[in-house]
Amino acid sequence: MEYNPLQYLLVLWYCFMVILSLFGQYISQTRYRTKKRPVSSKLPFSEADGVSIIRPLKGLDLELEANLRSSFEQNYPKFEIILSVASPTDPAIEVVHALQQQYPEVDSRLIIGDHQVGINPKINNMVESYRTAKYDILWILDSNIHVDKDTLGRSVDELTPEVGLVHHLPIATQSYTYPAEIEQIFLNTNHAKMYLAINGVGIASCVMGKSNLYRRSDLDKVGGLAKFGKYMAEDNIIGEALWHQGLKHRMSSDIACQALGSLSFKGYCGRRARWVRLRKYIVTAATLVEPLTESLVCGLMGALGFQSVFSLSANFLPVFFGVHLVLWCLNDYVIYHTLVHQTLPVHLFLRAWVAREVLALPLYIYAMAGTKVSWRGQDYRCVSDGTAVAIIPNYSVKSALLTSLK
Repeated sequence: MEYNPLQYLLVLWYCFMVILSLFGQYISQTRYRTKKRPVSSKLPFSEADGVSIIRPLKGLDLELEANLRSSFEQNYPKFEIILSVASPTDPAIEVVHALQQQYPEVDSRLIIGDHQVGINPKINNMVESYRTAKYDILWILDSNIHVDKDTLGRSVDELTPEVGLVHHLPIATQSYTYPAEIEQIFLNTNHAKMYLAINGVGIASCVMGKSNLYRRSDLDKVGGLAKFGKYMAEDNIIGEALWHQGLKHRMSSDIACQALGSLSFKGYCGRRARWVRLRKYIVTAATLVEPLTESLVCGLMGALGFQSVFSLSANFLPVFFGVHLVLWCLNDYVIYHTLVHQTLPVHLFLRAWVAREVLALPLYIYAMAGTKVSWRGQDYRCVSDGTAVAIIPNYSVKSALLTSLK
């Protein structure tokens, strides 16, 4: 038989992906089934490390009050909460004031107004919070995220001197439409196991900025928060900046829960395209191999590879591929049930899982072919250096020109 290195490469890649998926499964079972009790939460105020919780706000996210309340109810002796909005008419202000009245014993304050340091509205919103924070340890927590009351304590336990960033696994809940169910299944299966596995291997930075803790003194060494205002994917860039200082990343046994609510197919496709388009200029190599990690492509590679290496008949292909899909789906289902308490019924899980897997490659191709992303009602164009520029609608440009001529 003639030697063909490609067939062995296909087999090796398939085996690598199976091992990586099982490693993600292993971490989910050992870390998230039982959670450690935080040590830092039991310290007296004078001995505990102070933490400034920064929550940038815009508008009324689904479950906003419950999300913010989870910060006020943290079981930790020494923290402050800094909530910030860009506009004085933002409806989130009323929610903040109501919570401050309910929890007068909690050190909290609201900052109104932002600083335009770059294209990223989240960074612009947090600049003043970052500057005026009382404590060195910062917990950047998105407004659409709910956390457990012991999350802060467990996270501070992980933030040892050699660790520069502690982050939490993003999980989706409360999906009210079919596209939202697809998004939920993606985040709680494929994304979760790869996120856990890559961070478990720990050879590179892999951070999603829904819920991150780091020290201001570490970030100041690379220019401070404002330096990252020119990037849309600031979470990834900040993670890499801390990583390149020789600081490790850790994950506690906590999850960052986002309620999805209603999502249209257009909204789902837009979210997936935004992720790929932001990453393709920042983590190019990982983005290029992403299709090879998907169940359909990976399964086909494995079937062709094993058939060629062992000179099996053509009947082997559909059998291998079918068994592969069943086991891949089963692995995802177990992870899903481990991470999420309120799960979808089996038939809805399968319906969403199949749709996610079938749509993955077409959406990837669509995303790679473009540069436009939408975020919080504003359109941007991604640039090859990882930055972005705002897209001004033609009617706005025309109106501005007419106004200037009057």
